Amino acid sequence: MMKHSLTIKSILCLLLATVMVLSMAACGGNPGPDPASGGQVSGGGDISGDSSDPSGGDSASDGEDRRTPKEIFDDMAKKTVTYYELNDDTVGWLYVPGTTIDESVVQGDDNNVYLRRNNLGRNAFDGCYFADYRTKLGKRGTLSKNVVVYGHSMDDNPDGARFSQLKKYLDLEYCKEHPYVYFTLPEADNMIWQIFAVFYTDISFEYHHPDVDTAGLLNIVTDARKRSQFNFDVEVGASDTILTLSTCTYLFDPANRSSYRYVVMAKLLPAGAEAVTPVKVEVNPSPKAPNA
Repeated sequence: MMKHSLTIKSILCLLLATVMVLSMAACGGNPGPDPASGGQVSGGGDISGDSSDPSGGDSASDGEDRRTPKEIFDDMAKKTVTYYELNDDTVGWLYVPGTTIDESVVQGDDNNVYLRRNNLGRNAFDGCYFADYRTKLGKRGTLSKNVVVYGHSMDDNPDGARFSQLKKYLDLEYCKEHPYVYFTLPEADNMIWQIFAVFYTDISFEYHHPDVDTAGLLNIVTDARKRSQFNFDVEVGASDTILTLSTCTYLFDPANRSSYRYVVMAKLLPAGAEAVTPVKVEVNPSPKAPNA
């Protein structure tokens, strides 16, 4: 895992200086790690932890974000610097327009470190957003082919907390209106990701391995498309890098919730691309079912 070197600190200092000139962070319930989910846990409940936000609060909301891409990235850079100064496990910022997902992403030495801690490292039952410890993060050319980020889902309510919000993507019109997410890193240029799959799966589908070869990546993408609730008119090839946002679901077996996952996948757009092109999305008439 790429840890926090002087290079990262130098870049963050530069970002902070730039911002100053311009302006003068899985599942709820029964504790216990689940290695099949990268250290996620299963269960239920609506218990919130310490959600201190030194950046002044989340800017995301259910309303339309009318900021320009530059304004979005400037805001993400500023908040990344703020959180890195408080917790040097901070590796980037995740923003999903139309949701409350607008928070730093951290990375520990294993996937249990942030299972029940927030992005400041404080105890919190609902955790935070954390990258799989095996994921390589940095510049575009050094990223793992599959950048994996976990988050808890306290229930299947799309208006719920944390990655429960990703379940908004089970609505066709929502997918059409919000086909892009932002996940950017201090060492990389601004990164926009285009969604190509939204699916349920059991844990036999090993979609969460960051370091896969070309064949492995294409197998993940192919299976994800078969399972996807919708068909996205988005090409994904062997040279692409994908982002995997993974959480749990209570839909299939509430008594054994550790066996199922809900996943949103997106591909990294080229440098300089903007989230402006509409995406054609249609209902998949026969998505591959979990356990199939």
